[in-house]
Amino acid sequence: MLLNSSRNALAQITGFLLLTLACCGTAWAYDDYGGGCDTCHGNFRSGVYESNHDGASWGTDLMTKHGEWVTCTGCHQSDFSADVLLNQSADGTFSKSCVGCHGRDEDVTGNCVGDDSPVECGSGAGLRQTHEAVSQGACSGCHSGDATPVGENVNPYNYSLAGSTIKDSCDADGSESQVGPTGLDNDGDGQRDAEDSDCQAFGINPGMNDAWYNPATAGQGFLITVFEDTGLVFLAWFTYDVERPPEDVTAILGDPGHRWVTAQGPYDGDTATLDVYVSSGGVFDSPEPVVENVQDGTITIKWNSCSSATLTYDIPSAGQGEIDLVRIVEDNVALCEAL
Repeated sequence: MLLNSSRNALAQITGFLLLTLACCGTAWAYDDYGGGCDTCHGNFRSGVYESNHDGASWGTDLMTKHGEWVTCTGCHQSDFSADVLLNQSADGTFSKSCVGCHGRDEDVTGNCVGDDSPVECGSGAGLRQTHEAVSQGACSGCHSGDATPVGENVNPYNYSLAGSTIKDSCDADGSESQVGPTGLDNDGDGQRDAEDSDCQAFGINPGMNDAWYNPATAGQGFLITVFEDTGLVFLAWFTYDVERPPEDVTAILGDPGHRWVTAQGPYDGDTATLDVYVSSGGVFDSPEPVVENVQDGTITIKWNSCSSATLTYDIPSAGQGEIDLVRIVEDNVALCEAL
């Protein structure tokens, strides 16, 4: 009897060790969605999904709905029937798979455990805290060394990319909560989207001073300056004419199609409303002032976070449109967040 008891105990210990090693080695606790996430959230392709947080019905399955937010290759490693790894995809733009929307680069650390990709080690910390609140030990048993997640006002990586339909983790435009009353709790503090105190405190500040652009139109962009004392934003837009000039039109300096536009105006909270001016008649490096400086429409910029903004223009001579902006470099993000 003692021998059998010892064997049973040894078997239990061995089983526990194998489970622990499988879960908590150098890889994620769940390498892919089907490796454990489906235990609570169900099969990604079948059935009408109901949120485990607020009970809202998505009206369709998880896979179909996610296809409205990001490209299929942004989640899958290869073909669309392949497993979905949590931190790697086949898409060069949406390269981070699940943690591209469910984690922030600002949460990444170099000393945590639970990720086989050191550059992403720590991403998803806020989501893990949310799960910890539901089931104590659900994540901490395998993950350790997470940094304290940054605030809800900092967007996940995918939100700032052209082609993603979700732009704002503070949910000012409702995009993140289009399948229910609340969206994600990215920082794991129990507050969600616009109700999060981080979002309510967010506003334009001199940390926005930078070069901004849309990756889809690289070679064009904006220089933006915030004048806090006067409550004004100034913008210079480096772009081209709405049509290419004839081939026989030449320029002594630069390209005959080059255009530069300026705009300035007041800001309130996270939004600036600017009057557009088109200057003409000047000569390179000349002390003579421009001949004309004509107002031509308006520009509105709404900052979603310190890393992304949405610019809407209404310029009678050029048309109307919307441009998603990100910084060319991230040097001033920390200053913006501190302010």
